[in-house]
Amino acid sequence: MLRAPPLFAATRPAPPPDPVAAASAALSELNGWLAARILSSGRTTLPPERAAAVERAAGAQARMRASGRPHLPGLDRVSAAMGLDDAERDLLLAAALVEASPEAARLIAVMGEPGASRRMVLGQVAALGFEPADFLVRLRPDAPMVDFGLVALKGDGPLVTRELAVPPDVTAAVLGLRGASALPLRLMNDEDRSRPLPPGIADRVAALTRMLTLREMPGAPFIIVTGTADSGRRDIARRIAASLRPTAVEAPLADLAEPERQAAFRRTVRMNDAVAILGDPQTAELEMLRAILRGLDSPVIVIAPAGSFAPIAARVDRVAVSLDVPRSDVSERAELWRQAIPSVDAEDRTRIAQRFAFGRAGIGRALRLAVTSARIEGRRIPTGDDLLAACDQIRTAEFDGSAQRMTCTFRREDIVLRRETEAELDLAIAWARHGSRLFAQDGPGGALGAGHGLACLFSGPPGTGKTMAAQIVARQVDYALYRIDLSRVIDKFIGESEKRLAALFDEAERSRVALFFDEADACFGKRTELRDSHDRYANITIDFLLQRLESFEGLAILATNLVGNMDDAFLRRIRVRAEFTPPGPPERKRIWDRLLPLPGSRSDDIDIAILSDAFELVGGEIRNAIYTAHLLAAGEREVLAMRHCVKGLWRELAKIGRLPDRTRLGVWQHLVADETGRSRLAGR
Repeated sequence: MLRAPPLFAATRPAPPPDPVAAASAALSELNGWLAARILSSGRTTLPPERAAAVERAAGAQARMRASGRPHLPGLDRVSAAMGLDDAERDLLLAAALVEASPEAARLIAVMGEPGASRRMVLGQVAALGFEPADFLVRLRPDAPMVDFGLVALKGDGPLVTRELAVPPDVTAAVLGLRGASALPLRLMNDEDRSRPLPPGIADRVAALTRMLTLREMPGAPFIIVTGTADSGRRDIARRIAASLRPTAVEAPLADLAEPERQAAFRRTVRMNDAVAILGDPQTAELEMLRAILRGLDSPVIVIAPAGSFAPIAARVDRVAVSLDVPRSDVSERAELWRQAIPSVDAEDRTRIAQRFAFGRAGIGRALRLAVTSARIEGRRIPTGDDLLAACDQIRTAEFDGSAQRMTCTFRREDIVLRRETEAELDLAIAWARHGSRLFAQDGPGGALGAGHGLACLFSGPPGTGKTMAAQIVARQVDYALYRIDLSRVIDKFIGESEKRLAALFDEAERSRVALFFDEADACFGKRTELRDSHDRYANITIDFLLQRLESFEGLAILATNLVGNMDDAFLRRIRVRAEFTPPGPPERKRIWDRLLPLPGSRSDDIDIAILSDAFELVGGEIRNAIYTAHLLAAGEREVLAMRHCVKGLWRELAKIGRLPDRTRLGVWQHLVADETGRSRLAGR
């Protein structure tokens, strides 16, 4: 049974146009336009078979005049954004067409020698009706088409033989294909406009946003958002960007070291009328800022470490606005943890917030890791201990092998030092424990402007207790202690050392970590006279360390055997300076007594006076001698006795090349070799 069609058919909305299909359909017309330009220019003579090929391509478009320009919205947008005139527009279209269309590439190929490249060469622009001399000017390095990388001249021969290459993102934009930018575009959304901001900064962000939207700021906006890692700087940058433009282009400055990457970033910003967001510039990378901003009138937001506003602002020709993100305190971080996981009790939240200065991003990572660990063990909800373990795991991963965690087993009473050195050690512990409260702006010592951070210098010969003291300080104030691996940090590539050091300092600030720089003179050494570029960049690394050590709000301990090699500027930034000298007889006696087993667990014949008075060993060497003594006793299955200690002592003296007259051992001298150090160690 046939049914009559409905009187009024339901109307369906037309599907959105397919940009790929539209571009494909346009290629046929564009190929004809290219062929028509070749034929109408009258500036090239082709063999009959090649001319026929060009005429066939132009046949479908014979009605199009050589001066006619196909309507291509993508090309119109690119031309308007980059300020191209009609001639530049046509040349860009021709060069991009060759990149996208095999037929266009064949058309260009028939104008060249057999086997030549299918890309257009500069010498062929006359065949398309362009003036070659005019385009030598338009394609100079500082001209917009080349400066922004819309086209690149490939090859190293004469100019007329250089190929005109168009990057894929530009070709796609010319053909109207969106989403093919050289760098990722971020489409601003409601989350960016309403994301929560760190406490204490929301009012300033709102005021700045109002000023920018009302265009009360002279020139293009240039905003520097400074603060520590994971303090919410990126959220703030995106909140501001969302109030200015629908899109943003984000890139770490370190990723833009190559001129090609700089050009790609600049054209992506301009072609999309986007906000430029640059991340975490290091000292050696700041010189690139002027080049990256060249020709850009878009708003620029730089996300930078704390204390770096001045060096960044000095390198740009714009009026810079500073937005400093304050460090969150324990109560604010505990509240962030409560919002993320209300099931964890307040005591655990406070404990985690005291130890780890994580923001929303860090808390999110830790929570995901803790949930995974809990479910592996059959629990749905993680505990406070799960969260602590997850935070600790993230902290270790953030150091990326550039620092190793040290086990802090020693207590304050385990170390034997001179009275003056002990006083400095106690001062370091007091500062690390109470400094943030005493020297806060509203604290009793706020007028001193001392800051929260503590930098200590422990200097002295090897084995005098510098590393042990660092472990004691960290343990006393409940800090994790990480030894910096300088071989992994100091890099021959420009800017890499500063980047790695910055990551270490940032992570230490937010994770309650004490940084231990052993042999600190290797990276805190004196600056040198500038004889070549290596000296210049070595000095840049030292300058970065000076600036970062001054702004560091954590605990840094520098140890060196060669304090005279350190730059005086570092020494001025040291809060606590302890000199570790070789122990005298009273200190050596205390060291032997502390390291030997208690009376009752050792032989009564051990004479500490003989071991300590006549032999000038430092604490590390005494420890090694006692290690040997224990092994000798174990090998004989005997309790530790004087003979084992004498042999261990003499072995250590021989190892360091300081064998004295053995008569100093008194009745025990028969146990050891003579002072020449020959290999005999007497038996029992």
